[in-house]
Amino acid sequence: MQNLTFSNPDNTREQTVIDLTSFMVHKHYCENDVEAIISLFDEDFHWLGAAEQEYSVGTDTVSSIFRQFAGQVPKCNIYGEEYNVRALSPDIYLCTGRMWIATDPSTQVYLRVHQRITTVFRWKSGNPLCCHIHISNPYTEMAENDVGFPTQMAMQSYEYLQEQIERQKKLLQAKTDELSSIYNTVPCAIMRFLRTEQGCRLLTCNQVIAQMLGKTEEEVQSLDWSEGFCKFIDRADLPKLRASLNRLRKPGDQTSVDYQLNCPGQETVYLNCINSLISEDKKGQLIQRICFDISKRVQLESALKRISFEDSLTGLFNRNRFNVDFQKYTEKPGAFLGIACFDINGLKTVNDKMGHIAGDELIRRTAAHISQLFPRKAYRIGGDEFIILDDQLQEKEFRAAVDSLCSNMYQDGIQISAGCSWRSSVNASEQLNEADVNMYLDKKQFYKKQKTVSES
Repeated sequence: MQNLTFSNPDNTREQTVIDLTSFMVHKHYCENDVEAIISLFDEDFHWLGAAEQEYSVGTDTVSSIFRQFAGQVPKCNIYGEEYNVRALSPDIYLCTGRMWIATDPSTQVYLRVHQRITTVFRWKSGNPLCCHIHISNPYTEMAENDVGFPTQMAMQSYEYLQEQIERQKKLLQAKTDELSSIYNTVPCAIMRFLRTEQGCRLLTCNQVIAQMLGKTEEEVQSLDWSEGFCKFIDRADLPKLRASLNRLRKPGDQTSVDYQLNCPGQETVYLNCINSLISEDKKGQLIQRICFDISKRVQLESALKRISFEDSLTGLFNRNRFNVDFQKYTEKPGAFLGIACFDINGLKTVNDKMGHIAGDELIRRTAAHISQLFPRKAYRIGGDEFIILDDQLQEKEFRAAVDSLCSNMYQDGIQISAGCSWRSSVNASEQLNEADVNMYLDKKQFYKKQKTVSES
């Protein structure tokens, strides 16, 4: 993410609203990741899109519309982001912003718009959820048949651009010397390779790649580039880098790939790399690579994902993550599934008698026990409500783990009601209801015993 302008950076909630708004914009236009956006929706959601017909209310309805955008939005680059936030109430925040959105060159669609966005976020159970999005721009490009992006106007722009490119080729040739100076001053790494049957040879590079590698330009030239990349590439990224280069088969082909550099003594650098096959002759194929440092964007996305899917009090997954994961089990049932529901008994009494600090500590202790036996499988979906989704333990082991968990909490002075369901014929919705019913039966028995003891 580049060139962000933030308002009130010292205010945690206002900054979170800015980060989440920017996160949604990038997920829509840069990655077309619809589910990441939907995961932030509040249960009562309003949406106004850029097109005349794009208006809807209701989380399920808008989510269904957004899922139609999947595969429809060409990859874009975003810059010049500006945001301002105002608190409408202690838990409701209004964010307005604008940014430039331009289609990525790899799409062969050429369009740039000055997009505006308004979002409203509401804090519920300690987490921010989006209840309103309004997208607009100062143009009227969206045609009636466009879905999520002004495709028709974009293609017209592309055709016009191609005409202009042909007219300008002679003028561009005359400016080669002037552009060569820019080559060494742009803030991205540029390299050119000659690829033959024997491998790749680095022909030229600008000083930015040397800075990224922490090397001199002479040291960069001396590295082994025979595969089209150097030894400092993260090993996990090697297969996709090779595949990206292998897809360059004829002049005009272009690929884009993200990877990371791990240079000794330096922080990891995350890069977005655009490879282009420029030309081909008897000497071989001329390949150009442009690399952009996306480290800040990767770090921000990681932080935002944690905020979006993690319960701030306990460190367990939150309801947003539960909804996403549960949907996967609903749509693609596995071989078996265990579901357990838990509810703390007497939390209200603790809050009333000892204060909410004591109540929060009780919740954290409960979460710690759950996480110990079911790491990365537990969700806090309400104040004192927890759910486990487990697709790894067989029935005997799963039920034993639930019993052990209840026993551990009892020994720690935590009164818990529990209910579970395990099936080899998975029906996530039915199992969740079954576990929930069993949990409330357990809670009923608990309070029945409490009443008997108090009366005796």
